[in-house]
Amino acid sequence: MRYGYWMPVFGGWLRNIEDEHMEASWSYVKKLTQRSEVLGYDLTLIAELNLNDIKGPQAPSLDAWSTAAALAAVTEKIELMVAVRPTFHLPALLPSRLRTLTR
Repeated sequence: MRYGYWMPVFGGWLRNIEDEHMEASWSYVKKLTQRSEVLGYDLTLIAELNLNDIKGPQAPSLDAWSTAAALAAVTEKIELMVAVRPTFHLPALLPSRLRTLTR
């Protein structure tokens, strides 16, 4: 069995709780991902969303592609998966974007 989690790119995923004590920041997701590796998690799924539809469009949100690329540089074994939105990218261009994330 493999274990993973959704990366809190919005600082959490709950609509009815204003502050889940998870920041939508590079320092928080870096620390979370590195700790997840130590604990033995296998993967994290990073949602590709351009605005924070959970906490509101004015709230902070991390970009999935730059977050995944930055995490690849500071982690060793955790699998970083970007949840690609269907019809959001041209199919011919998506593979070249994915190649930038290889370790």
